[in-house]
Amino acid sequence: MANVSRGIILLALITLMAPASIAWSQDYSMYFDTSETAPSGSSIQIRCMLDNPGGDIAGWSFAVCEETANNDYDFTNATSGQAAMTANGGSPAAFDEITVCPGEGIIQGVVVDFVGINSLPANTGYEMIVIDVDLLGPDDTFASVEYCNAILCTGGSAPTETLVVPPGGSAPIIPEQIPGLIEIGGLPPFNLSAAFTESTADQGATVDAEVTVNAPIDYYGFSMGLAHDGSNLSLASAEAGTSLQSVNGGAGPEFLLIDLDPVGASGMVVACIASTDPMALTPLPIGSEEQLVTAQYEVLPTAAVGLTSLDFSNDLIPAQGSPATPILISLGNEPAIVTTSGATLDITEAPLGTPFQRGDFDANGNVNLADPINILNYQFSGGAEPTCLKIMDIDDSGNIQLNDPVLLLTYLFSNGAPPAAPFDSCGIDPTDDSITCESFDACP
Repeated sequence: MANVSRGIILLALITLMAPASIAWSQDYSMYFDTSETAPSGSSIQIRCMLDNPGGDIAGWSFAVCEETANNDYDFTNATSGQAAMTANGGSPAAFDEITVCPGEGIIQGVVVDFVGINSLPANTGYEMIVIDVDLLGPDDTFASVEYCNAILCTGGSAPTETLVVPPGGSAPIIPEQIPGLIEIGGLPPFNLSAAFTESTADQGATVDAEVTVNAPIDYYGFSMGLAHDGSNLSLASAEAGTSLQSVNGGAGPEFLLIDLDPVGASGMVVACIASTDPMALTPLPIGSEEQLVTAQYEVLPTAAVGLTSLDFSNDLIPAQGSPATPILISLGNEPAIVTTSGATLDITEAPLGTPFQRGDFDANGNVNLADPINILNYQFSGGAEPTCLKIMDIDDSGNIQLNDPVLLLTYLFSNGAPPAAPFDSCGIDPTDDSITCESFDACP
């Protein structure tokens, strides 16, 4: 009953946002993405979609009614879609209420911004909610799903109106409402996912990534493109993942192309066929998060601070004169339904300074007896000056003095304390002092 009450509150809010008269317009439409399918007894997701090329939107409400005559499916849950999560100037809507009415349907009401500063910009393909659906009917069945104006949830007092509200006091608009068909018994979907191994990386750093697949049934090959922003990332290398390496008794696929330099774009193109003998097709492994490709990216020193992404693409061309490579998974005689999910990396500003390793006078990657001797020669015998003076400040005191080579000798031969950081690996001096470090060849 509390959810129903909140729905009534939402309708009141929408009424306050606009005059009472309501218009109908084909410039706005609500429809469904029902591309996922699976056998009876499985679960899928459908998406409620919105097109508003006619103008900005300050809010919306709708109900989706289950088709109950044959009990072919059941709504079990619903979550906010991308539109509701970002409409308020990149943040979630000020009011976003979803009510699941078991056996009846689902209601959503959204007010983007109570003070009217932000609205959902005019565009197409907005995802309002994502609905989890249990498939109950027999295989080879198509069940309808549609928007409705109905009293949902037993005890509700008023129907939920399906409408959108433009900003600025305009009258609410009834959008075109396009029903959908849920297929039961079709081929289950595959999902291609990209992921970075780290969520953040400094400018100039390297970061690993992988492409995985959720494969519910046998498949025999795939192709894909994975694009990145060339002003932020450089693709250093890519190779077959563990799932591909295991094919054909560990020999790997008979055909595998990994192209790191597509025509006129930044990304990689991958194409794979497990075996080329049509009389003895070898399947690729079934399973969740099967690793197809691993890659290493370099974050450019000039990369913009903030988020950058890896995005699956149908537009990458592996070689001049070749067609663009589609995102495709082959089941032998037909393609699979494929969904994709990319990855984001938060680029952070690199610390200022030159990476070095304290104590390594000759920059050979090792600290040994030669280093304190070279420091003493520099200090007292006119010896060569290193390009990074910081390596001689063993205790990070901000001064280079006799104490430093003594401390290094004590560490090497008398179980003394190790030099101050950075010592075990390359790094930036944590202390701001006047000692210079122009370059250090042992660190990248």
